[in-house]
Amino acid sequence: MVLIKIAQGKRVKRELFTIIFWVSFYALIWLFFYIDSKYITVPLGTDICFDDWCASITKIDIGNQNQFKLPVIAKDSLWVVLDVTMSNHAKGIAQKPSDPRIHIIDDDGGYWAFSPTGQQALEEQSGQKIQLGQRLELGQSLSTQLVYKIPANAKQPKVLIEEGPFITKFLFKDNQSVYTLVY
Repeated sequence: MVLIKIAQGKRVKRELFTIIFWVSFYALIWLFFYIDSKYITVPLGTDICFDDWCASITKIDIGNQNQFKLPVIAKDSLWVVLDVTMSNHAKGIAQKPSDPRIHIIDDDGGYWAFSPTGQQALEEQSGQKIQLGQRLELGQSLSTQLVYKIPANAKQPKVLIEEGPFITKFLFKDNQSVYTLVY
């Protein structure tokens, strides 16, 4: 509509103002509800599904060295080892997740991905682990472990499972389930 008016030589200032106003209004409303939303806490072992691909945290091990004898780290940090089970709940085809990721987040906005150093140390002791993005055949379930290094003073850390492109960061927290870390 705006392009037609430009082509016709008519002024578009009013139309641009209207578009900018409504887009800004929508963005403010969205921001308000985004800030107001809260994560849904679920118990260990609960499947979090993205279409037919599901993942679940079945165990959380927290400590400076853990039972896995991970490298000693500073006293202000902790190792977190997550036992993750992935499953295919489809009725007819194999599933491969689209960019799956698991992060540890906290109430202060901290966001930690898995630790390559910790993961390597764990795999040297207990063997190669399955990748999170592994293709799952119909009805198949696989388990793996992921290692994270987080600050010891992280405020109410939670495990967040995500799948899909970066745009999923814009989902309301009410649509995302988390597991709470207790230590």
